[in-house]
Amino acid sequence: MLLNDPITLLLVLIPFGLMTLVMLCLSYAGISKSNAPLHWWVAGDLFLAAYRGVPLLQAGVLDERFSALWVLSPTLTFLLNGLLLQLAMTAHTRALATLWQGPIGRVQQLRELLALPLLQTAGCLLLLHSSWLLPWFFLMLALSVARQLRLTWPLHTRFRGAWGLIFGQGVIVLFHIWNASNLSLNPLPPLAFDEPDMFSLPALCIDFLVSFLFTLSFALCLQEQLRQQITQLSITDALTGALNRRGAAPILRREWAKASSERYPMAVAMIDLDHFKSINDQFGHALGDSALQAFANTVERLKRQSDVFVRWGGEEFLLVFPRTDLEQAQAFMRRLREALHTQQPEPELPFKVSFSAGLADLESAGKRDDFEGLLRVVDKALYRAKQQRGGVEVVEAADL
Repeated sequence: MLLNDPITLLLVLIPFGLMTLVMLCLSYAGISKSNAPLHWWVAGDLFLAAYRGVPLLQAGVLDERFSALWVLSPTLTFLLNGLLLQLAMTAHTRALATLWQGPIGRVQQLRELLALPLLQTAGCLLLLHSSWLLPWFFLMLALSVARQLRLTWPLHTRFRGAWGLIFGQGVIVLFHIWNASNLSLNPLPPLAFDEPDMFSLPALCIDFLVSFLFTLSFALCLQEQLRQQITQLSITDALTGALNRRGAAPILRREWAKASSERYPMAVAMIDLDHFKSINDQFGHALGDSALQAFANTVERLKRQSDVFVRWGGEEFLLVFPRTDLEQAQAFMRRLREALHTQQPEPELPFKVSFSAGLADLESAGKRDDFEGLLRVVDKALYRAKQQRGGVEVVEAADL
């Protein structure tokens, strides 16, 4: 049955156009104009809309009043539809890859976008008049969706919306593998291409439902990403990238509770940049900010992933070292001082960044049951260090 009535036009064009319009509105209102994953997904939806609309350009499909649009033969329609479908899937694949791995170079993007579509089209041209045309077609679709599934699977750890994509992709991969296997074992006669190549109404409705599920799931992933970005901004110091007090509070409480209950060592350092007010007065606040960034970048480069780095306020920072004793923490502070002395910060600073610090661990401070008390005695050690500048003072009995 040919789908050549007005209802067909509604089913083919309007739903896909609406989905793309919704995604574009989400792009420019709800998220960001520079959101690369979203723009790749919109590109895939546009390829899908073209994939649905191309069969209407065949002779004998629409009313004779539209004969000027009859530009495609059934053979060319099959090849063009396969190319557009692969382009849609590879664009969606790039959207998922960008969401998880970040952007890549333009040349690599173009190579990834065109490789599978051109390979599928070349294979279809070679097998056009053989019984292996459809097995090849379904095998390439299965490979493309399997690649999507491989990229989507890690996303479920960050986005609940990824489960909708994973479910749909898994079903489609199995469906195309089953088709490719069945047609390979029981080959059909070569396609005649003697009448318009059209979709059936059930196939069109199912494809639309699958596409809607995918687009909705991807939109949910983007919304979750936006919420995570907002949360990250609320707990991070914008200038240095270190945690702020709000973001650090629950982490510090958790680390202190674990160290107290499991009885393992934990060291704490309170750090203050030397002569920071003089730097701002003499060189300006811009270079003062650069000094803060240079210090924070050096700490991030040297510290372990488990260490907690906090901008405590102004030029003061807090470093918490889980499973670290006092001697190990002192060794880290020496490495930090040497790195600051030898590095060339960017932008280039006309001075060396130095610091004073107070240092303690749970045992030496006797504060396994009072983390706030531990911070107070470390702050006293920092006060002593600031009297001479450039040193690291360990908590003493007098501080307790």
